[in-house]
Amino acid sequence: MVDFITGATGFIGGHLAQRLVRQARTVRVFCRARSEHKLPPDVAAHAEIARGDLRDLASLHTAMRGVTRVFHCAGQVLDWGAERDFEEVNVRGTRWVFEAARAARVARVVHFSSIAVFGTPSPPRFDDRSPYGTSRDAYSRTKVEGEKVARAFGSAGLPVTILRPAVVYGSRGKWLEEPLAMLAKGRLFHVGGGKGTCHPCYIENLLDAALLAADHPQAIGGAFIVGDDDPITFKRYFDGIATIAGKPPVRRSVPLAAARAVAAALELGARFTRSGTRPILTQTALDMTTTKSVMSMAAIKSELGFAPRYDFAAAVEELRLQYAGRRARAPVTPQSLRPPPPPP
Repeated sequence: MVDFITGATGFIGGHLAQRLVRQARTVRVFCRARSEHKLPPDVAAHAEIARGDLRDLASLHTAMRGVTRVFHCAGQVLDWGAERDFEEVNVRGTRWVFEAARAARVARVVHFSSIAVFGTPSPPRFDDRSPYGTSRDAYSRTKVEGEKVARAFGSAGLPVTILRPAVVYGSRGKWLEEPLAMLAKGRLFHVGGGKGTCHPCYIENLLDAALLAADHPQAIGGAFIVGDDDPITFKRYFDGIATIAGKPPVRRSVPLAAARAVAAALELGARFTRSGTRPILTQTALDMTTTKSVMSMAAIKSELGFAPRYDFAAAVEELRLQYAGRRARAPVTPQSLRPPPPPP
């Protein structure tokens, strides 16, 4: 039995590949040429590496021969960029993955979508029966179209399960590493007091759900929201990140109206200069972090019996220990001996 993973050079796919390698499964990862250096070392050492591109159907057909299960984790995951780039990866690339999976007669395809399909900003209440929402960003729109592709192949007989992760965090993930970097520079702040709702999804909970979805007979044809089942405010989320870093809670906050004005100016400048670089603050990021909503995981609980192993507090404690160990192993440099800057 061979497990096939797209996106193993990224955050979710890399963690999934590591979990499967540690379970002594036969793992084949699909990578673009010369990107193997981005794989986790244990994956690079023990997994089969198939080279190709999501936009190249022939390479997917070749790479997927003899595969049993497919985990489609790859995607264009940003809140800024050209629509064409998102379309090529999140829609066309998804279609080619499913075409190759159908030709290979795989036993299951697990497609990683997102709660962004319900709209960014999120509606006040949503569950897996909620309709697709509307969004200003290309990522959310193309994740909807990618889901529609997955559903079409499922309706045609391919055994498909869709997972809709919430805010996925963990080591190497942007929702952890970027706030940690901002904390280190004294630049992390709340918007509007951090009162928006965060639906966190610890990477270990998501991997548990993915492996359950890959084997459970009731998962075929289903679409399931996945999270920690612990909705919190973004203030609590970023204060948790501060705990991981060994720092005090974040005290600075910017009024939402001021943040909107700054984001609008930065986006206008980026469009005018056509730099292609994401502004440091976007309207979509503000939509995500300031909206209040209620998310339900009733479907994955009742239909698959899923129960998250970690709540947010337990995940923060595990990550705090991991990062404390990382800091303890860090080499001493002249820069690390400098005193920290005074608080703002």
